[in-house]
This record gives sequence, structure tokens and C-alpha cells, in this order.
Amino acid sequence: MKLKTILILSALCFLLSTSLCGCASFRRKFVRKPKKEKKIEVIVRTQEYKAKYSIEEAYKKYFLFWRNWHEEMINLLKDPQDGNRKRRIFAARKTVENLEQMHKLLLPGKQAGLEVYISELKDIAGQLEKYNLRAGQKLRIESVLEKQRRRIQREFAYRHVQEYLIRENIN
Repeated sequence: MKLKTILILSALCFLLSTSLCGCASFRRKFVRKPKKEKKIEVIVRTQEYKAKYSIEEAYKKYFLFWRNWHEEMINLLKDPQDGNRKRRIFAARKTVENLEQMHKLLLPGKQAGLEVYISELKDIAGQLEKYNLRAGQKLRIESVLEKQRRRIQREFAYRHVQEYLIRENIN
């Protein structure tokens, strides 16, 4: 009987202590804590990069860009549907821009020949900005562009203008 009373009293004490204290400390021991994300410090070191092109490399680059944009503009005009007007305008502007860059790299004697083509292309770019080009207008512009492409490639390819390039390096 003594043993029974001791067991009952100890069980009662245990129940009393758990009800008063609760199982919070017991539960805390076995519940996982949420993981804290490690904050990674991002270190960005900026560095200025100045590409130095020789005049020859720059001229070849602009000539290549001009040729690609010029062909793109011709292909857009050949599209049987109206095509993408914004793309036509963008191609015309890029064509003019690259010809102007080529113009800057030439000596004054050779620049005059390129100025004629630049002014023609600016006129064509103005015509392309119109919304509704008729089929006849498209064909006329396309033939002018084809002739212009052949002439510029014949007169202003790198091998023909090597001796007419300015001699200073550009950044």
C-alpha cells in the first residue's frame, strides 16, 4: 500500500508539474526552427573598358553593319504584305547611321562620294516613314536601294578605300 501511494503521489506530482509548467520547453526541444537565409554580400567591381579599334577595323565593322541593314531594308520592301513599318524605319536609320560612321573615317576627298548616298538614303528613310506605300513606290525604292548597294560595295569596300582612311586611332 505504501508503494501504491508513493506511485500515485509521484504521478500526481508529475501531472501537476507538467500542467503548471506546460510542455512548451519539451516541445521546443523537438520542433525545428525555421532556417535563416544567409545574406550574401554582393561585391560589384566596375571597370571601365575602352575598346580601341584601329581605323581599318572600325571601317570594316561599319561597312559590314551597313551592308546587313541595307539588305534587311531591301528584304522588308520585298515582303508582299505591308511588312513591319517600324522595322523598315529602324533599318533605314541604321543604314544611314553606319554610312555616317564610315563617312567620319574617310579623308575629305573620298567623303564627298559617300555624302551623295547618305542624302539619298535620308530621303528614302523619309519616304519609308509614310504609312501606306503603294506597290509602285515600293518597287521604285527597292530598285534605287539595289543600285545604291551595288555602287557602295563597288566604290567603298575596304580594299578600295584603304588609302583614303584617316590615320588616327579612335576610341
